[in-house]
Parts: sequence; C-alpha cells; structure tokens
Amino acid sequence: MNNLPSDEIPVLTDIVEPNVGSASAFINDTSRFLGELEAHLTSVVHEQTDELVHNALREMEALLLEQVSDRLKAELPRLISRVIAEHFRGPGLTN
Repeated sequence: MNNLPSDEIPVLTDIVEPNVGSASAFINDTSRFLGELEAHLTSVVHEQTDELVHNALREMEALLLEQVSDRLKAELPRLISRVIAEHFRGPGLTN
C-alpha cells in the first residue's frame, strides 16, 4: 500500500525541526494579524466611545435645557412684576 521504505517514514519519536524561514514567516504573519486586530479593535472601540459620548452630551443638553426652562418659568413672574412696578414708579423711584 505504501511505497516508501520503512526507514523514511517518520515515527512519533522523531524530532521534527521547523524551517528557519517558515518560522520567521509565521512570526511575520502573526505580527501582521495582531496589527490588523489592533487596528480593528481601535476603530470599533473609538466608534462606540464616540457614540456614547454624543448620547451623553445630548442627555446632558436636554437636562440643562429643562433646568433653565424651569428656572425661567419660576423667575418670570417676579421679573415681570418688578419691570411693571419700575415702569409705573418712574425712572428715579426704583428700589
């Protein structure tokens, strides 16, 4: 069935040395793969971070707008009363 002489067939006890050229090619391939993986991870993480920051800013902006609106709503009646009172008292009679 097998045409190889028995002394050429490797057995499990034989030590197989890798080629120096194939080892450096393997290292180069691994380094290239790790570089590509790092670039991809950086891109994905940056996109996710950018989205999270923009969402947080929109939420903070909405909250700040609501707070300013509530404060203006609370202070507007006093402001209007003061302006009307100052108007009818005259320019020299303000508090």
